Amino acid sequence: MARGRVILSFVKDETQYIADKIRGVAAEKRASQDAIAKTLKMSRQAVNARMTGRVAFTAPEVLVISRMLDVPVSRFFPEKVGAG
Repeated sequence: MARGRVILSFVKDETQYIADKIRGVAAEKRASQDAIAKTLKMSRQAVNARMTGRVAFTAPEVLVISRMLDVPVSRFFPEKVGAG
């Protein structure tokens, strides 16, 4: 059972790391949650849930955001897994 909690903790940490990176780059690029929501074709509330780490971004969503913000997708991920 402890292994399951460790895995869940790892996933939560990585989800939060990605959300923080996307939020930071969006702020640098002055992209609003409304603009990201329109690009992703979802509500601002759904984007907010992702930007705060409550819901994980999907791989396609991260790819679309990287293109929208004109940054490499790798910018949103730790250099090595578990490094967050």
